[in-house]
Amino acid sequence: MTGGGADQRVIVLLPGLWASPGATAGDGSPAVRRLARWLGRARPAEALAGACGWEAALAERLGYRPRGTGLRTWLAQPIQLTPGMKDLVASPVEPVADADRQALWAAAQPELEAAGASLSLGDDGLWALRMDAEGEASGPPPSVGLGRSMVAHSLEGDVARRLQVLATGLQMAWFQHPVNLERERQGCGAVHGLWLWTPGYAGGPTDVSRVCGAGAIGRWLAQGAGIDWCPDPACTPAEAGDTVAVVDALGAPPSPERRLELLESVADDVAAPRVRDLLRGRLRALEFVDPQCDDPVLRLERRHALAFWRRPRRP
Repeated sequence: MTGGGADQRVIVLLPGLWASPGATAGDGSPAVRRLARWLGRARPAEALAGACGWEAALAERLGYRPRGTGLRTWLAQPIQLTPGMKDLVASPVEPVADADRQALWAAAQPELEAAGASLSLGDDGLWALRMDAEGEASGPPPSVGLGRSMVAHSLEGDVARRLQVLATGLQMAWFQHPVNLERERQGCGAVHGLWLWTPGYAGGPTDVSRVCGAGAIGRWLAQGAGIDWCPDPACTPAEAGDTVAVVDALGAPPSPERRLELLESVADDVAAPRVRDLLRGRLRALEFVDPQCDDPVLRLERRHALAFWRRPRRP
């Protein structure tokens, strides 16, 4: 990295960083103690603008805007619906073979045409729904909504009503579909519907030049915003502009032993190289963000990193 990096930031999104007491095994790990020391020296900074879930937090950093008009894209994740006593729980299903996907999409075509929508398959295997839309119409992203009780979405606005009608139509078109009957026989889970989430409209102002990590969804968001993407959260920061690194594995409550492994990797592979760059004047700031809690962003600057009197924050 060149000396011009002194104007850059690295923002590390760590959903699930702040666990409940006792959730981490091996508190004596040197790597976790180092991470706690860095977090303790960091200072609270401005909070995100109400983003819910790491996907939405990343989209906000990449300049996506919730309101606008024109062609809009939704992440369309196939889900299985499990009824409870008073609710439904949406769960992701195992990958859908290409032939099965084509059969399901063919059955859904009348519903898609009625809604003025279309489905497409990305290079990374993600399903996407596209539709002309105006205004804000997005439920919670997968990391927040999947595996939990579904909440009824607002029906205010034309696009929200169209999406609700489409969701109902898809469930009816795929109910008892031969593909689903065979998937259930094989124990793969039926495709009852789609979990639709949109980051909004790309093209807003952003200082971010690279996204590191976050898997297929991170790549999808970065490509939509025209931003460079690297699969490894420990990837080298961008030559110019800010970098967002995402470690989303902590967000899925792992076992204490697995959580310790992840925190050690965050400390050694993600944070430590950036702290060295910070101390050498190659970075302006290193920020730690847990989108799953209400705490503000923690920002570590060089002057903070050299302050030894701050009490460690235990992740």
